[in-house]
Amino acid sequence: MLFSLPVLAEWDIVTHTNIDSDVQTKVAHTENSEGYSLEIYRDANKVIRARFSMLNNLNRLDGKNCPTYQVDKRKPENTSINDAPCIAHRKWGEFILGYISGEEVTSTFLHNIMNGSKITFRFILENSGYTETSFSLLGSKRTLTEALGSNLKVLTDSGFSN
Repeated sequence: MLFSLPVLAEWDIVTHTNIDSDVQTKVAHTENSEGYSLEIYRDANKVIRARFSMLNNLNRLDGKNCPTYQVDKRKPENTSINDAPCIAHRKWGEFILGYISGEEVTSTFLHNIMNGSKITFRFILENSGYTETSFSLLGSKRTLTEALGSNLKVLTDSGFSN
């Protein structure tokens, strides 16, 4: 039986600069040895986004179907918050994890990422085939707190908070 083990990856902060406005955005970033990356950031409109990408890989996502993601043994998801569709491209899929109001965001997805052990993405490749890859969530809470704002309170749908 074949299965992939999670790759222990280091979470760090990278800064992306918008070339039109010179606005800089702090991004929580990790990548694994299989050539995939995961970035989570707060955009200028106070929307928290997660982008799963293929790095320097000859494979491509099919561009029609969103990858699914699963934190630990929780229910797999392939939509953004409120069941909104993700944005699917051939090199990446992007999900909205929550909308910030004041200094709070209600997002069970984000809470699970901050408090989980492993996140697994499963996806269809452009030239047929189905595969998966995983990222360790060790250190994600510290890095996400720094990237999204140390005063940001993350609530779950049932009222738990970080």
